[in-house]
Amino acid sequence: MNKRAIFIFGLIVLFFGTAYYTVKMQKIAESQNMVMNENIFSERNNAKTDVKAIVANAGEEKTTPNTELILKKKYTDCGHVIADSAEIPTEMVNLTKEEIKEKYSTWNLEEFSANKVVLSKEMNSFCGEHYLVIEEEEKINVYKLDEEENKSLQEQLNVEIQYLPETDRILLSNGIYVNGIEELNKIKEDYNAE
Repeated sequence: MNKRAIFIFGLIVLFFGTAYYTVKMQKIAESQNMVMNENIFSERNNAKTDVKAIVANAGEEKTTPNTELILKKKYTDCGHVIADSAEIPTEMVNLTKEEIKEKYSTWNLEEFSANKVVLSKEMNSFCGEHYLVIEEEEKINVYKLDEEENKSLQEQLNVEIQYLPETDRILLSNGIYVNGIEELNKIKEDYNAE
């Protein structure tokens, strides 16, 4: 073969070799781009999923510093239920329903909202808010009663017995049993105690 034919043959081999190499490299680059695009797409989907999860969590109802807290105690020995409204403690602020249930597991969660949380608990005892209002020696005495109905003097009302109606004097001479501070305060008001 002459030099010219070898030269042309070399150019043809070089041309096809370069074309083959270029096509092969493009296919490799395309497949890498596809893998990279899949990774990016996957990361974007994961990011969207995470955002959705965050948005869903942000929508969960939580307590606030303004949430009203009601604590109900149900006393088994006397059958009374005493409900007290309390200021929500700081460790209870910004908690979800499940977090409240977990953190205060000895209480029953009766009601939960951002505005109001009601917790109740059964107490195997006497409520300690039993009173006896009775007239003794022309005075009205208020006694606090314990579980065995032992009485301890709480206060003496500044009321003139002789000016009360006959029915009230009879009631007071027999003694009026009172359950709870609110009921006691109402009776004191009725007798205009100072």
